[in-house]
Amino acid sequence: MRAFGTAYPPSPEAEVAFFRDTPKQALGELALSVVNDPLRAMSVAEKAWRLGSFFTSFRQRAVPAAGGSYANPRGLLLFLMRIEQGQMLDEWSSLELKRLMYMTATRIRYASSPALDKSAVYFKSGSLYRCKPEPDFKCGKYMGNVENAMNSVAIVERPDGRVYLVALMSNVLRKNSAVDHQTLATEIDKILQD
Repeated sequence: MRAFGTAYPPSPEAEVAFFRDTPKQALGELALSVVNDPLRAMSVAEKAWRLGSFFTSFRQRAVPAAGGSYANPRGLLLFLMRIEQGQMLDEWSSLELKRLMYMTATRIRYASSPALDKSAVYFKSGSLYRCKPEPDFKCGKYMGNVENAMNSVAIVERPDGRVYLVALMSNVLRKNSAVDHQTLATEIDKILQD
């Protein structure tokens, strides 16, 4: 959209030509700007959250990485706060992002806690795991022994009207930590019942 401006949407031919003819470095810099400039405008510092590449190797071949991706809970919480305040660009954009967070097909990980059954939970969760051979351990899905990141963000609207935000990042090696996330959700919500 940024590249084509008022000529958006492009014809299929123009789209193909854009990705074919634009230097790879320029594509990477454009992608970095599109994703990260709005974060900086919301006061989310680069050291708190930076997306440097697409998540799939197929897309990375089309638009190469422009550095690494990283985040910390503070940056993620600030992002959630701006959505809740209606300041993610504007009120409409904020509500649209919140709606997309609510559309997750099933409540998993943090959001699967039975304590949250009567609450509206707007969440997203993701994981990244890597394995290396290790005696007496069979590495598997969500059970990395080199890296086993599981991250969740949530806006929770309780039935009593209270709203709270959660950003959880974990790296528990050799085990699927989904139940740990669920347990933390239960305990955090219990604190807010007092």
